[in-house]
Amino acid sequence: MIGKQIKGTGFRGCLNYVLGKKDAALIGGTMCGQTPEELAAEFAIARQLRPNLKVAVFHATLSVDSTEKLEDSEENDQRWLAIAANYMKAMEFDNNQYAVVKHSDTEHDHIHIVASRICLDGGVVDDSWDYYKSQETIRQLERNYNLETGAPSWETDKRAQTTGEHRYLQSKGNKSVRVQLQDLIDEVTQDNPSMPEFVERLQQQAVEVQVGLTRTGFSKGISYNLDGVALSGTQLGKAYTFSGLQKNRGISYDQGRDNALIDALMQPQHLAIAPSEAEENELESSQSELVATLSATANELELSQSELETTTPATAATAKELELQLSMLPKRNETQWARVRSHLAVEYSLPLELLDLLHSHSWLYADLEKAVFTGRTLDGEARFAFVLDERGNFTTTDFLPSEAAFWVATTGEIERAVIACNPIEALSILLIEQENNQDNSTTPPPTIYLGIERASQLPIEFLQELDSVIIAIAENSQLARNALALLPNAELVNPQSSWNDIWIQLIEQEQQNIQPNNQSYKQRIQDIELD
Repeated sequence: MIGKQIKGTGFRGCLNYVLGKKDAALIGGTMCGQTPEELAAEFAIARQLRPNLKVAVFHATLSVDSTEKLEDSEENDQRWLAIAANYMKAMEFDNNQYAVVKHSDTEHDHIHIVASRICLDGGVVDDSWDYYKSQETIRQLERNYNLETGAPSWETDKRAQTTGEHRYLQSKGNKSVRVQLQDLIDEVTQDNPSMPEFVERLQQQAVEVQVGLTRTGFSKGISYNLDGVALSGTQLGKAYTFSGLQKNRGISYDQGRDNALIDALMQPQHLAIAPSEAEENELESSQSELVATLSATANELELSQSELETTTPATAATAKELELQLSMLPKRNETQWARVRSHLAVEYSLPLELLDLLHSHSWLYADLEKAVFTGRTLDGEARFAFVLDERGNFTTTDFLPSEAAFWVATTGEIERAVIACNPIEALSILLIEQENNQDNSTTPPPTIYLGIERASQLPIEFLQELDSVIIAIAENSQLARNALALLPNAELVNPQSSWNDIWIQLIEQEQQNIQPNNQSYKQRIQDIELD
């Protein structure tokens, strides 16, 4: 069984969606209403208990394999209601309003649960890390109801045909473009090609492929265009995204080996060309030949400030931008680093190994008296700075209008992002997750942790390609609302206090066994990939 959770602010819009589907059926819950209007009015009654709570909507989807649908429809509905009741109780919604709606618009039998986070006694269901709680609950439900174990949401493979696509195939005998692309990709990846080989094979099948890569190797996404219909990898299914192709289709990708080749294949003469037999010899070139004619790209390490100063700009406009960029960064003062380092370790319980690692990459340094965290693009270009004074207040330098944030990432192809309101909060969440995962079998996939001041700093295109995005910012803040507006499918996790306070409390609880400078911390810091 596969589950997904979404937070929202408005019941009416969510109810219109889940009940507006052609085959939607309200099969139960804890409410009396039968229409979106009636249910929304009923939800509004409980909402009066917490009028200031913005994110009151909890929307969960539970789906089973097509082979696990019971033939008797009444029996099937009763089983779904029992599953929904057990799921909601485990998620601590046992004193809340919720409605259960069944959909039959795909081959997978599934339900939508729309619930209020506001309890009938006026309390609010804590949604901190409910992503993991949901996965554990689903595993238990699979055992209780003898259901097939499904992959977590970040491992979902191929998007199933919709009912419309299935009917179109039956009536016309033609596959939709989405199914054609899925089939073509499955065919050309059977022998585990490299990423450039994969792109070139699709181009030879008249499929236009667009791959976005940063200099640091992050994928901004992959999309396909066949017969004038463009679809992203996410629209085809998780197995067809840039990271999914590697994980689920066996495609090999090496940044140093492949980026120059991919860049060459993205040039106009390669796009969506199906070569004739006479042209094939001219179009085909081996990877070794391409490497010989292309300069290497994509340094694995981001540019430090000193490297930026010696970089030769390509144009006058670039030179002015670079000069402006460098002028915005506070000057380094290495004589103050020891004092700033000690302050961050004592005041915020940040491990010295992590501070030294950030400092070695020039992403954290000292100016005359304050700590400076650099805000960088995914290409690693420093664009502005977060400056932290000794009273705990952050200010930012004026920055160039671009998608730049303070960020660090764990090792591996990034599949998940956590967004915080400043660098200290981002680092605290990273440390909390590193600590919690020591005794947790559900380890999250490779993750990028971002600290931002404004939602406009987020790399939206990159984040939209990820399997999971968590906005870990106070739900009543304007920053959280703005980020959620740009990323409507993101999960909002509301901290009860600052994440750094939570991290310090965690350290204090375990200080008899774990100290910030222990070998166990050193081992965990090795899992943080700052490049």
